Amino acid sequence: MRFVNRPKHTATKEKATKKKGLKAHLVDDYLRFVLFLALIGMVYIWNSHYAERQMKEMSVLKKEVKSLKSKYLEKRSMLSAGTQFTQIKHKADSLGLRKYREPAFKLIKK
Repeated sequence: MRFVNRPKHTATKEKATKKKGLKAHLVDDYLRFVLFLALIGMVYIWNSHYAERQMKEMSVLKKEVKSLKSKYLEKRSMLSAGTQFTQIKHKADSLGLRKYREPAFKLIKK
């Protein structure tokens, strides 16, 4: 077997001469990417807090609507019960008002 002296590739020489570590433009790119991820994370956290606050507010408003609806139904039933003819007649009798039995007439000044 014969060994041939081949010249080493220039790429291996270049690798040996390069300094180890990150270059400035790579650090800048990584830093931008990390800041972008941090921004997305902050937006995600803010969105979840906002959604929770909205859900709490919605449940409070649902309870308030339920309470107001029951009050409305109570007032409506009281009003409808108070405006029945028998109730009105009873209240008028207690005030001394009576139904006029004769037809209405017109007064004319001479």
